[in-house]
Amino acid sequence: MKKYILLIIAALISTVAFSQAGYKDVVYLKNGSIIHGIIVEQIPNKSVKIQTADNNVFVFQMDEIEKLTKEEIKSKANNYSYSKKRSGYCGIIETGYAFGLDGNGGNSLVLDIINGYRFNPYFSLGVGTGVHYYTGESTALIPIFADFRVNFINKKISPYFSLELGYSFNGSSSFDAAGIFFSPVAGVRLRIHGVALLFGIGYEVQGVEFRDPINNMNFVSTNVDAIKIKMGFSF
Repeated sequence: MKKYILLIIAALISTVAFSQAGYKDVVYLKNGSIIHGIIVEQIPNKSVKIQTADNNVFVFQMDEIEKLTKEEIKSKANNYSYSKKRSGYCGIIETGYAFGLDGNGGNSLVLDIINGYRFNPYFSLGVGTGVHYYTGESTALIPIFADFRVNFINKKISPYFSLELGYSFNGSSSFDAAGIFFSPVAGVRLRIHGVALLFGIGYEVQGVEFRDPINNMNFVSTNVDAIKIKMGFSF
């Protein structure tokens, strides 16, 4: 009888060990970080100590932790790996072409560079500038704008929305003031090894001022509207 009991206990231990071998502990922090590894110590309602695959040991207080889970190990390469922060600096470079809607030109080549901060996988806020070269007028406008972005899901492929709002200056004429710049864009974000490819289509409003051809002393203000296609990447 004792022999059978020992065999049953051994079978139970091996079953538990087998089930645990395919899983890893995951700590989700409130600041957006994710730690993969093995929890080596847990003090209820106080702290958690977790060891990663490279033998680094992290200790987190419970008020820093969003949730604790066990997740299936999908591949050996991902076994107990440490995930980088999903918040912090965010750089974006985009290029594209805008098609003027007024029938009198307004087509432009677009290059934007944005430096921002990603608060979490969904929201980022940045400041951008670039060059918008109007081919029909041989004029380069330099916009300076705020950039707000939303990624709707935290997946490899996600729809996104961006909104740029600022002011442009005439880079072809002593950096004179040009007018208000406004551009909403909707698109798709494809994440590949820490870099995300961006493909979007949007609308652009660029305020401009020009001298009245009848009265050269007066300036006339108007808006140049355009539909634009953009592509780029974020890192």
